[in-house]
Amino acid sequence: MWFVHQDFSFELNDEWWAEAGMCGFVPASQSYRVASKSFPERNHYEVRIDEVAPVRRQLSHGVFNNDEQTGLPAKNRVINILRAFVSGVALPPIEIVRLPQGALHSHRLVHGAHRFYLSVAAGFTHVPCVDGFEV
Repeated sequence: MWFVHQDFSFELNDEWWAEAGMCGFVPASQSYRVASKSFPERNHYEVRIDEVAPVRRQLSHGVFNNDEQTGLPAKNRVINILRAFVSGVALPPIEIVRLPQGALHSHRLVHGAHRFYLSVAAGFTHVPCVDGFEV
């Protein structure tokens, strides 16, 4: 299936969606549940998804990719996050940077593209985040 964030379209494998138990999923809150111990030194807050600039990625599976550090395939990464959405398991927030006033978007994603784009697909209106660091 195809999803859109701003002017950027991305595809999510229908089989992965079904395997994760997302058929019929309706968000119970405006964002996924955030792990309270993630980044304890930084304040968590929520940002509207439409305030985050699109990250235009074309990787091994569109916006999704394998984790080179752990060897976890894109499919498993996506399914694990979607299952956390369904079951309410807490996940780390995304990392963002605030953009200058007057920019087209107020924030830019630094880390957490899988959680961000799966939040878009799941129908959340907001994402939990912390201020990130430039990389």
